[in-house]
Amino acid sequence: MPRGRSRAKRSESSSASDDEDDRNASPEQLASSPSLKYVPGSTGKQARARAKLLRDAPRRRREEADGRRSARRRSPSLSGSVDGDAQSEVSAQSSKKERDELARLRALLERAALSERDAERVRVELRRERTDDDRVDKLDAETFVSRVRANEASLRDAVRVTSSESTVWPTGRRGERRGGATNASEVEKRPVEAFDALPQEVWARVFGMLSFRDSVRLAATCKSLWVLSQREHVRDALCESMFGKPRASSEIKDSELVSSFLSSERWFGDLRTGEVSTPKPVHFGVGPSFVRGLIADETTVTSFDREKVKIWYHGAGIRGDDDAGGRLATLMVEKRSTATRGLTALAVNQSSIVCGDDGGRLRIWDSDTLEYMQKRAHAIPDDRAISALCGIPATSLVVCASAMHPSLEIWDTDEAASVTSVSLRDLISDERAHGVTCMGMFGGNSYGRLRSHVAATSRMWVGSTFQKVVGVDLNRAAFVDTLSLPESYENAEINALSVNGPLITAVVKDIGAVMWDRRGMPQEQIVAIFESPFATFEGVSEQSSCVDLEDFALFMSNPGDAGVALFDVRKTFGPPRKTERWLSTACTHPPVSILRPRRRTRGFSEEVSVGCFARVPGAPGAVIVAPDSANSEARCSIFSHKNELLTNEEIDSMTAAEMEDSWRSRRARKGKPPVPKTRGRHPKRPGLYHQ
Repeated sequence: MPRGRSRAKRSESSSASDDEDDRNASPEQLASSPSLKYVPGSTGKQARARAKLLRDAPRRRREEADGRRSARRRSPSLSGSVDGDAQSEVSAQSSKKERDELARLRALLERAALSERDAERVRVELRRERTDDDRVDKLDAETFVSRVRANEASLRDAVRVTSSESTVWPTGRRGERRGGATNASEVEKRPVEAFDALPQEVWARVFGMLSFRDSVRLAATCKSLWVLSQREHVRDALCESMFGKPRASSEIKDSELVSSFLSSERWFGDLRTGEVSTPKPVHFGVGPSFVRGLIADETTVTSFDREKVKIWYHGAGIRGDDDAGGRLATLMVEKRSTATRGLTALAVNQSSIVCGDDGGRLRIWDSDTLEYMQKRAHAIPDDRAISALCGIPATSLVVCASAMHPSLEIWDTDEAASVTSVSLRDLISDERAHGVTCMGMFGGNSYGRLRSHVAATSRMWVGSTFQKVVGVDLNRAAFVDTLSLPESYENAEINALSVNGPLITAVVKDIGAVMWDRRGMPQEQIVAIFESPFATFEGVSEQSSCVDLEDFALFMSNPGDAGVALFDVRKTFGPPRKTERWLSTACTHPPVSILRPRRRTRGFSEEVSVGCFARVPGAPGAVIVAPDSANSEARCSIFSHKNELLTNEEIDSMTAAEMEDSWRSRRARKGKPPVPKTRGRHPKRPGLYHQ
């Protein structure tokens, strides 16, 4: 046999015998050797046993400490009957249970941080520092979360977390009630007639305070309440809560009542009169890092910055299987040495994606192949910057304008050629340079199957720098109507425009959103004013004001606002698609909801300011909100009727490993993000731009 092989065989047999002796030797025998120094008469096995003992000493000390802590929590009889190995096993199980409990506490506090209603009801009991008494400090969940984020407290300081009714953490006592109340299954429950518990007048007031959906659910509990819910005065109370007038005076049908509630429930919910809700986004921290403007359809978002256009999923689509923030394509534009602001406007028509730049040129891409069609389509004379674009639905036309040139240029994107021009010089009364700042039309500047081309008209409305909103007939290529701002709005700026049938809304700087209704007389009179709840931003921003109008709600934001203000327009105009108008004088309305974008910080989230937004009409009715340029690292937030808050079952199934990345310390997160950024490849979306 070769000498090397025999030497290896002897070493293997020697190590195997050493391991067997280590297993047979007791800890007392191994601990009798004081050091690793050579002792005359000792063997190699004893030296290796001493080395192994010293190497495993830290682990043994930790196990003994865990065993002592668990023994103190157990009864004396149990601690006296368990030997050393059993104590180690029990301590390991208790430490794992403690980690799981902390993971569930993290998930519970994250859920409370995302819901203001839960944050108010959840109370955290903390140990008092440097005291020997058993008293505790009670804090609400939001305050405790802020202390954890500021490293002023830790999760182990929480002794108990309770809601308004029961203990929700530790989870081992989740079903217990405070004050020693018994379990609900032990209490005898007997059916009670509704009118025996409360008088009929009280139930009628309860129905008047509930939403339409909750009133239907309450009426289904017994026949007496169902009969009461069909009474005329109960129906009038429900109608008045939504439309501001009783049903008898406005002649609203039950079908109109139901359709109006279902269309607005995802944004208003159980909102009471005078309340302002702040719903949380379904997704946040998705999409590009900086957005100057965007347009959204049922599945995707098309956004642009200074040098490129990006197409990505918003995650609230009708299919429900698209990843929020998943990128589809990036459309690049060649750089110019003289460019100061780059791309300035975006529009989409039936066949093309169009961008305007600061040199008066149109950048055109084919919507099917995403091929760069035209690089030098000079649309605005004298190289004026393009300030507004609007795609005409069901056509290949796009209308472009500049704030420094008083004309509208209509282009055919398939031919990359100008069709005609509409001059507004006859409406200008002074010699200063005027132009168009924004434009909009019913069904225009959008794409997707939910925005019907049948309801679109040929009339376009444009906001000008000479304080007028001008109606332009595209068939005749001439302006046909004008809406003037009041004289009290001196030197007011029209920054955004939205059209929904006969309603025209314009965002006026320092005023808010003003609305005209073309169904009434006089048509030039402002019928409603929606003031912004935020202070005016005085600085210059690359992003622009945004406004969007639905049948029941109005969305408005300015760069630097704390959120997108949502207004209820039903109390002014009644049910949608009505021929008559309820109010004939201008009235001011407060917002009913504010959509605040958020960003992630140490497992929690905090609010940031708004830069711009885009709305997806119909179902699912999502709103994509981009942060301002100062908080571009926050990325976009997606608001929808979907709810991503964790349920109790999901909290119970979560482990410490699943929450590790979200709750790492600030020092551990420094250098690179906890989750590496991945960009998957998505298939091309057929037929999303046109059918």
